[in-house]
This record gives sequence, structure tokens and C-alpha cells, in this order.
Amino acid sequence: MKLLALVAVVGLVATACAGGDEKTPKKQPQGEDIPSGGTLKLALLGDVSHAFDPQKEYYNIGWSFMRCCLLRTLLSYNGKPTDERGTELFPDLAADMPEVSEDGLTWTFTLKDGITYAPPFQDKPIVAQDFIRAMEREANDTAAAGGYSNYYEDPIEGFTEFSDGTADTISGMTAVDEKTLEIKLKEPTGDLGFRFAMPSAAPIPEGAADGHDEDYGRFLVSSGPYMFEGSEALDFSVDPKDQEPVAGYVPERSIILVRNPSWDKATDDLRPAYVDRIEVTIGGTEEDLANKVDNAEIDLVFDGVPPAQQIQKYQADPNLEDQINSYPSDGQRYISFNLAAPPFDDIHVRKALNLALDKDGMRRLRGGELFGDIAGHIIVDSLLNNQLKDYDPYATPNSQGDINAAKEEMKQSKYDTDGDGVCDDPSCKDILTFIDEADPYPDQTALQQDNFEPLGLTFDVKAGERSTFMYDKCNDPGAKAAYCPSPAWGKDYADAYTFGPPLFGKDFLGPDSCCNYSLVGADPAFLEGFGYTVTEVPSAEDKLDECGPLTGDERITCFAELDQLLMEEIVPWVPYLFDNNVDVVSSRIVNYSFDQFAGNAALDHMAIAANQQ
Repeated sequence: MKLLALVAVVGLVATACAGGDEKTPKKQPQGEDIPSGGTLKLALLGDVSHAFDPQKEYYNIGWSFMRCCLLRTLLSYNGKPTDERGTELFPDLAADMPEVSEDGLTWTFTLKDGITYAPPFQDKPIVAQDFIRAMEREANDTAAAGGYSNYYEDPIEGFTEFSDGTADTISGMTAVDEKTLEIKLKEPTGDLGFRFAMPSAAPIPEGAADGHDEDYGRFLVSSGPYMFEGSEALDFSVDPKDQEPVAGYVPERSIILVRNPSWDKATDDLRPAYVDRIEVTIGGTEEDLANKVDNAEIDLVFDGVPPAQQIQKYQADPNLEDQINSYPSDGQRYISFNLAAPPFDDIHVRKALNLALDKDGMRRLRGGELFGDIAGHIIVDSLLNNQLKDYDPYATPNSQGDINAAKEEMKQSKYDTDGDGVCDDPSCKDILTFIDEADPYPDQTALQQDNFEPLGLTFDVKAGERSTFMYDKCNDPGAKAAYCPSPAWGKDYADAYTFGPPLFGKDFLGPDSCCNYSLVGADPAFLEGFGYTVTEVPSAEDKLDECGPLTGDERITCFAELDQLLMEEIVPWVPYLFDNNVDVVSSRIVNYSFDQFAGNAALDHMAIAANQQ
């Protein structure tokens, strides 16, 4: 699971100075009152990560376009927030929820009748073999580079053998007939339905991806309500190297989606698809694009954060404030410790920093209450059914830190030899730290230094670009990053598993994997191999193994217990903010919904005022 979602999902937020409560959107038209038609106009500051290739695209912006518009999956989401069942799975291309055997090892999906692909495959029905074809492509290391293969390789029988070339098929996937797909697992996997709601599991028609290991996104055949403009001109009958890509996607420049004439609303309960056309420009600055939203030249900057001055202006004007939408994005912002790097091999040091941090100040530097809730634990509440909503083992007055309580904790550390609550060991000086150079991270890091200096800690701060420097250094045990103050993490899908093994599992250690920065679960050989003198760190492996096969309430409770174990007995982080997504939309928009799956506006739910189409 090469999770690039760290930067993609919640790592793009820039600083803002606006405060205030979370914005509740205005009452919107309902049902038949919502107008259809018109062109939705969007801007992106940057392109998607892998050019819409469903086996590679690991970016919530790409996921948004795929869920809303381009790809249907066996199960999917309704494009709504959590309190409107936005994290629940619903049948999409499947006729009903899967039939699961009593032992949890066999899942059977039955497909809906009468669904075909977009042009040029408008005469091809979607059949069970098309989902197997997607998984075979997922097992292809070239086609799926940077993708999701661990989601499927670990549980599905025969996936590994197909991937390494020792088998011609994935033995655990069988097209019983055109409408019946059977999946056999090596072990019970309680979240398999969520994994098959990811874009990588969308069906691929025979012949479409052949010869396109590197560029299938520009030849993507849609199964959703929209398709790339020019899809009807795709010609898969010629040699792949001679095929012309769709006109509706020019990387780094533009995206144009038009209605898929094969899509039938009667088969799709999840996507209202109000607008006729979606036009996206790529590039520009946040300030210039914000001005275009103000003037209704564009309707939304889809991957940006509204500038502080824009938010302030809209909050101050009763005629504009309804155009602000703020929803929990299921993202977490946190400080990460390297448990093998002194002084953070001492749990009392780690606990002391949890008590000393001014979390409210961290939030103010990000933009205030509009941008999220103070985090008292690790896994976002929506994935735990709010079981830990009021849980915070390091709560401080007004979430502003408590230096006296922190010093009492530090006194118990082996690095405070005289018991005065201040670290007096050389390892507490010039702690190697890697941060994101963009705002607000330098200011937040400065606040942390001020908070922790009374405990005797000072930092050697190295700043660089978020994805190519900061995350690379924090993820590489060989870089010896002791302290990483600016990571962020968002779920891949609505299950707490996505906050478990990827962040705290032993299989996600090292520069060739991602993203266990704290080295939780690293064994002595691993630590020695990277030159650490610390020989033992805590592990959460037993609890992760316990939670994996569970389902329902038992699964949620198990992951809540994992969270408590991490917070009290392992302490790999200082979590400080459950992130919000904040959108400012133009005056043309009369219907807005938040897609909890991807953590962005649901484009299929956005509607344009009839008199402005």
C-alpha cells in the first residue's frame, strides 16, 4: 500500500486567519426543485496525481472525479456527509449487498442487468469478468505502480501468484456467469466491501487498457454518468501506440466531462448528476482563482483552500456567508515521534509533549475553528461511530497546553536525571526535525519550539517541499528524523483499518513502503539495519491482527481499543486537529453536498441556478 494520500488527501491546506464556528450550509432545494442542466466550472491548482489511471490514482481529487462522474463500482457511496449516511456502502453496479459465507471467506456479488459502458463501448454490457480484469491489472506492477495492490493481494486467493507470474489467473476470483462474481479469501477481511468500492476495482472492458500500462487514464472508458469529452472518438481497434487519447483531458491544462449517453438514472440511485457538463482549468494562484469565484467566473477551486481574506469577507456579509461550506474531512493533523531516536524512545518524553502542546494555537495558525476540531486521539470519530468522541487522555485547559503537568511527566523520564521536569540529556538538544516549508508549518513549528523549550527540548529544523522532501525524510528510517511536526493523514475509505496498519503496522516500515514514521513494531534486526542504537520499540501488531477480520460493532470497538492503546501505552504521536474541508462556492451554485468518501464537494450533487445556466 504505497499511500501517497498523505500529501494528496489532507496535505494541501494553506494558512488562513479566519476563525468562527463551523459553517452550516443554507437550506437547499429538494428533489424535483433542484435544477438540472448547465456547465459546472471548476479550477484546480494542480493536476491529479496519476492522470486518472484507476489503478494508480492515489489522490482524493482524482477519487472525487471517479466516484461522482467516471466510474461505478460494485458498491459505492451516496456523495453525502457522514450524518446523511455518506460513509455507508450501497449497491452500485451490484444488484444488492454481497452474500458472504458463514466463515467470511467467500463473497458473492450479483450484477445489475442492462448496464453498458460509455462510448465507444456503448454496446458492451458490464460483466463479471470485467472486475477480474481490473484486479489483474492491479496485480501488474507496471500498470498499478503507486496503487492499491496490498488491499487485494493480502486477502484474495491467488493474487500473489498471478502477480509474480506463477499463475495465469487470480484463482480466488471467478466469473460464475456474466452476472455473478465470486471472490475467495485467504482470511476473513471485514472491510472487503470498502476495498471493492475504490476506483481501482471499477470494471474495465475487454481491450480498453491493452497496451496502456502507463497511460490508461487518457483512454479511460467510463461507466458513470459522465465521460471525457471526445470519448466516442477512441479507437481501440488500432495498435495502442497509434491510438489518440481523449480530447477532454489535457494533463496540466484542462478537464472536460460531458454526459455519458449510456448512463441510465434508473440504474443509479447514488448519483443525481444535475449538470450537463463539467469544465476544469488547471493552474493559477489561490488569490486569482478566489477572485474568479467571487465574480462567478468559476464555481469552486476544487483542490484549494479559500484565502483568509475571502473567508473573512464572506463571513462578514449575510448575502455571502451561505456560500461557505465546512465539513469534517476525516483527516488528522499530528506530530510524529521516531520511537527509536532518543529522547523519544522514552514514553514519558512523548507523553510530556502531548501535555505541553498548545493545540488551540496550532488550530489558530491553520485558520481557526472553521478548519477543524481539536483532536484528543488518533482515529477520526466518524470511523469509530463516535465511541471516543469525548476521549482525550492529555486534555489541557482550553486545549492550550499545561506546562506544569508536562514537567511532572518529564520528571519520570530517564532523560531528566535531576527530576526538575527538564530534560538534561544531550539527545534533547538540536533534535533533527523535517518540516514542510509552506505556510503555516514554519509558524506552527515555531509554536511547538516555544511550547517545548521549557521542557529542555530544542530542534534542528530542516525545511523543504512537502512531498519530495518532508514526507520522504520522515518516511525513511535511514534519514534519522527524530521528530516530524507537520504530517497529515486522511482515510482511504470509511473504515478504521486505513488508520491502523498503514500508520502503525510492521509491514509499512521503511523507504520502500509507507507510512509508519514512528517505527511502531520495528524488530531489532530492522533497527540495527538502519543503524539505531535503540534495540526495542513498542508494537501494536497483536491488536491490528485482532481487528482485521472483525465486522460490525466488534470491528469498530476493536479499533477504538487500538486507538486507546496507541494513545496511552505506545504514544507515537501528538494528534492535534481533526481536519475540516472548507469550500467557498460561487453565487451560481444552489445545491451543494459534501462527499465524505473523498473529502471534497460531491460534483454530481452540485446544481446551477436555472437563471444562470
